[in-house]
Amino acid sequence: MGWNRSQDAAQYETARSLKQLHSPLWWVLWGPGSRRFFAFHLGPHHVEPLSAATPQLLDEQIRITEQEAQPHRGQ
Repeated sequence: MGWNRSQDAAQYETARSLKQLHSPLWWVLWGPGSRRFFAFHLGPHHVEPLSAATPQLLDEQIRITEQEAQPHRGQ
């Protein structure tokens, strides 16, 4: 049985929503072959691509990465 893009419509829509939530610094996509969500940082500093099996985990990874990149007070 072959794969059809429509089978993953919910995942593609979720990736689009996450991209809108984290725009303009992140590009988010669904990887149908890997069955994972991916996020690529588009900002000025280097950040390794992120991936997670669920959109909730990817959202958490993005938020943690952004918090870690924030300058700390007193530094």
